[in-house]
Amino acid sequence: MSEPALPFSSSTLANDAPWEQFKRPYVRDLAYVLACPNVLTRWIDFSPQQNTHTIEVHSSEFWLTQFEAYQQRLHELDNTTAYQQLTRYLIRRPSPKRLGFHFEGLLSFWLTDGYTHGLHAYEMLASNVQLYQGKQTIGELDLILYNHQDKLTEHWELAIKFFMGSAPFAPSSWVGINSNDNLKRKMTHMQTKQFRSVWVDTGTGTDEDGRVKIDKRYAVIKGRFFLPIHNTDFIYPDWLAKDFPLHRWCDKQDNATLATLDTNNLRQATYVEWFTKRDFYDERLPSVDWVDEQSLVTGLYFYGDRAIVIYPHVSGHSDNGL
Repeated sequence: MSEPALPFSSSTLANDAPWEQFKRPYVRDLAYVLACPNVLTRWIDFSPQQNTHTIEVHSSEFWLTQFEAYQQRLHELDNTTAYQQLTRYLIRRPSPKRLGFHFEGLLSFWLTDGYTHGLHAYEMLASNVQLYQGKQTIGELDLILYNHQDKLTEHWELAIKFFMGSAPFAPSSWVGINSNDNLKRKMTHMQTKQFRSVWVDTGTGTDEDGRVKIDKRYAVIKGRFFLPIHNTDFIYPDWLAKDFPLHRWCDKQDNATLATLDTNNLRQATYVEWFTKRDFYDERLPSVDWVDEQSLVTGLYFYGDRAIVIYPHVSGHSDNGL
C-alpha cells in the first residue's frame, strides 16, 4: 500500500533509517540514538568573549561505526529474552517518560552493555555528576567516561532536540515546541555551564578522593529537525550534518495546506514516537478529526509513516550571524 501524498517535495529529506529494521520499540529507539548522527559537523563558539575549553563533536562516521559494532547485539535484544535487560534498565531510571531522560538512558545502556560485551572502548565512570557552588547545586554533568583506546577521560554532555527551522536556518532559527528553546541557546548553555568543569568527583576514580581530570569534552546533540512544509530550496549550512534526519512542519494556522491532508491517514503521535514510530498505535489511536486550527493540538503527527509537526509559527527568531 502506497503512502498518502504530501503537499511538498521530500527530495531534500534524509531517508536512511537503519533503526527501522528492528521490531521491538526500545530496540528501535536504541538503534536510532546510535545510528542517528550528531546534528553538528563542528562546534560553534557562541561565547568567544569567555575563556572556555575546546569542545568537540563525534563525526557521522563515528556513530555509524558504533552502530555497526553493536548491530549483532541489537538483533539479539530484538529477538531473544535479552530484551528484558533493556526494558528493566530503562523502566528503573528516573522520569522514563521524559524524552531527555529516555535518550540518556538508552545511551547509558549502550555504554554499559557494549563495554561489558567488548563492543567499544568506553567505560562509564559516572553519570549525572552534581555541580555545586558552595552548598547549592547549580547543575550536573551527564556522562564521565574513560576511553581505554585513547587513554583519556571524557565528558559527554547530551541533548535530544526536535526543532522546527525557518529562514535563514541559522542555529537560533531552529526552535522547539517551547519557542524559547533553540539550538544556539542550548549550545551556549552547554559551553558556559557544563563544559567549564575541569575536575569532577565521580566517587569511582583511581584517586582516593574519586576526583578525575577531564581530558576531552564532547557535545552529543541528536534528534530530528523539521523544515517548513513548503520549503523547496533548503541548502544545508556547513555546521549541519547532511545525514541528520529532516522532516517537515506545518503552520497550525495554515488552513489551506492542512485542508489538503487526508485526515484518515493523519494521527497524533505519542510522546515516545519522537524517537521512533510505534506501528501498533496505527490501529489503536483514532485518525485526526480536523475542523480548523483550533482542533489540532500542537505536536508530532504521522501522515502514513512520515513524521510531520503541527506547530504555531512564531516570527521574530533572527540570528546575528552564527
